[in-house]
Amino acid sequence: MMTAYAPRIGVIGAGYWGLQLIRNCSELGVLVAVCDASAGRLEAVTAQYPQCAVYQHLEALWHAPLDAVVIATPAETHAELTHAAISHGKHVLVEKPLALRVEDGIAMVEHAREAGVQLCVGHQLLYHPAFIALREAVRAGEIGDIRHIRSQRCSLGKLRSRESVWWSFAPHDLAVILSLYEDEPLAVAASHSKVRGNRAADIAYADFVFPHGRSAHVTASWFDDRKLQITQVFGSRGIATFADSRQGATVTISDIAIGTDGYGEPTIERLGERLVPYQPSEPLENELRAFIHAIVHATPALSSGRHGLAVLRALSMADCAATTTEPIERMEYQLQ
Repeated sequence: MMTAYAPRIGVIGAGYWGLQLIRNCSELGVLVAVCDASAGRLEAVTAQYPQCAVYQHLEALWHAPLDAVVIATPAETHAELTHAAISHGKHVLVEKPLALRVEDGIAMVEHAREAGVQLCVGHQLLYHPAFIALREAVRAGEIGDIRHIRSQRCSLGKLRSRESVWWSFAPHDLAVILSLYEDEPLAVAASHSKVRGNRAADIAYADFVFPHGRSAHVTASWFDDRKLQITQVFGSRGIATFADSRQGATVTISDIAIGTDGYGEPTIERLGERLVPYQPSEPLENELRAFIHAIVHATPALSSGRHGLAVLRALSMADCAATTTEPIERMEYQLQ
């Protein structure tokens, strides 16, 4: 029986990212099981977490005494594993992206709703304390009305063969953009380049049109000699910047004044820059705490299945737009 503060969680997948989730679940006191097809990985988990049950086959995991699962497996398995978990009455936190097809994402969200379980997506940047500080400053009106968001995520490697840089990097940026705008894009124009020939895209650009005349730009590249992770929010009275690096994350606001000169011509003046303070904490731990809170209180998390579906729609729009010279408009999907 699930206690008020410690639902029993199993982690599916003990690869690099799965190990991070396993560690955090253990530290939060909710880890009870791990499932992975590799016996070697399971031996390593047992050595570090002897109190944790391990399973090499999913069928055994489904019948274990669990309240929820965290899925850290390749994106192409997300839909199938999520449906299986929901069918066995488990709450689910699935890594990003929610799925690879919008139709699959819709079915996952509907299945969770019908089963009365929580479905969350691993958009951990939404739980980064620096992003939370930026979002609160923006919502408090510190930069005026938001008009544009620019997000850039670039590095040299790690190259992947199963997915493009767009599907690997851009979910982070789109999760942030959709959270800030609290809306979905109306249309997108995109360009994706394959530096390695016929393989998946290595460099991707997308320009989104949002309601009320707002816009957003995303750059994603793992073929760049600069490591850059930065999101800028452009408002009528300033620019808010969230920059992340190995040295830590910073949030700054550049205050500006827009006016006219003596000839009636428009002017812009930089008034100064200021740091936005925040209390450091681990985003992944915050994400898992939000998942636990959603389970205990039966309320959707910030990165709910519906939010993950909105991100999936935007990802898919840009993927389609990259294959044509014409902008792609949003398709409407009905959820109950």
